[in-house]
Amino acid sequence: MCTKQVLASLPLLRNADEFGRSNDEAGLSVRDQDRASSPPPPIPSSDSAALAAPTSPSPHSTPSRGVKRWRTDTFLSRDDDARPNALIILNTPLVRDELFRKLWAAASVRYCADGGANRLYDAHRLKMPDRAARTSGDDRSTTAHDEKEDDMIPDLIKGDLDSLRNDVRAYYERKNVSIIHDPNQYSTDLGKCVVALTEYEATLAAKLSSSSSTPDEPPPTQTIIQHQLIIIGGLSGRLDQTIHTLHALTLLDQEREMTWAVGDESLACVLGQGTHEISTNLKYFGDTCGILPVGEPAKVTTSGLKWDLTPTTSDETQVFAVAYPTSIAAGVSSSNHLPQETITVTTDVPVVWTVEVRSTSRL
Repeated sequence: MCTKQVLASLPLLRNADEFGRSNDEAGLSVRDQDRASSPPPPIPSSDSAALAAPTSPSPHSTPSRGVKRWRTDTFLSRDDDARPNALIILNTPLVRDELFRKLWAAASVRYCADGGANRLYDAHRLKMPDRAARTSGDDRSTTAHDEKEDDMIPDLIKGDLDSLRNDVRAYYERKNVSIIHDPNQYSTDLGKCVVALTEYEATLAAKLSSSSSTPDEPPPTQTIIQHQLIIIGGLSGRLDQTIHTLHALTLLDQEREMTWAVGDESLACVLGQGTHEISTNLKYFGDTCGILPVGEPAKVTTSGLKWDLTPTTSDETQVFAVAYPTSIAAGVSSSNHLPQETITVTTDVPVVWTVEVRSTSRL
C-alpha cells in the first residue's frame, strides 16, 4: 500500500492529550467526548506547557547545522517531493478567498479549532449561490442539493466548542465531519488540534510500517513524517491574541519542522538559531517584511533585503558576536522590503520572520 493510499484510508479523528491553558474564543486560548467528569489535569506553571514537550532538548541549545529552507510555494500547491501540509483554522478573520483556496487545495489535512468552523462556514458556505434565499438570521436551512456544492469540508472540528454556532455544527454534522468536544480548560483550542495532528501523524507512521512488513519479518521502524503546519488566523484583532500566536509559534518551532501562521495581512514563522534561506512567492506576499526579536535580544545578519542587517565588523569567524543587535529596547527591523524572492537570515536566538500578505495578487 502506497503512502497516499494509507493517508486516504486513515480517519482524521484522534483523541488528544491535555496540555496548555485556554485563551479565548479565537481558538488560541461525532460526537462529544465529554471528559468533564475526569479529574482536572495539573495546572502548568506557564503557557510553555501548552506546546513544548519536556522530553526533548531544545534545538536552540547549539547552533543549527546547515541551512534551513523555507518556501512559501510548498503550501500554495501540492508537491510530492515536499512534506504534506496541514491547516488549522482559528476563530479569527480568514485570508482573502483566492489565497485561502490555494492553501486549502494544497493541504491534505484540514482542522477547525472550535469557532474556526464558523469562519469557514461564513466565508465560503454563505458565499455560494442563492445564499440570501436560504439564510434567515441564525436559522440557516440548506437543501440536499445545495450541500453538494460545498467543496470545503474540514476533517475535524475540535475544542471546548463554546464558540461553535448551532447552525454551523448541524451543517457539518450532516457532512459527517468529526466534531470533538474537549472541555479541558488547561489547553487552547489550537493546542488540542495540534495534538490531534501529532497523533494522526504517529498513527500514519505505524500503519505505513505495518503495511511494509511481511509474515516472516517484524514491522520496520517507521519515521514519523510531520506535516508542514499552516495556522490560518491569529495575526489580526486584539494585540494580546497576536502576541499569543507568536508565543505559540515559538513553542511549536521546538516541536515541529515547519510551522507558519497566515493572517489577513501578515504571514509569520519563527526562525530558530542558525541560518535560514527563505523563498517567498511575490505574487501573494511582500514587499514589506520584518524580523522581530520577540523573545530575547538577538544578533542577526541578512542577505537579500533592501536594507540588510549586517555585522558591525568583518570578522566572519564570530558571526553571532558581531552581527546586527536587535531587540524591542534597542531596535527592530520593521518595514523592510523584499526586492527579490530569496533571502537569507542568520540569528543566534529564535526570531519571528514576517511578510505582508498582498490584498490582491501581483500578476
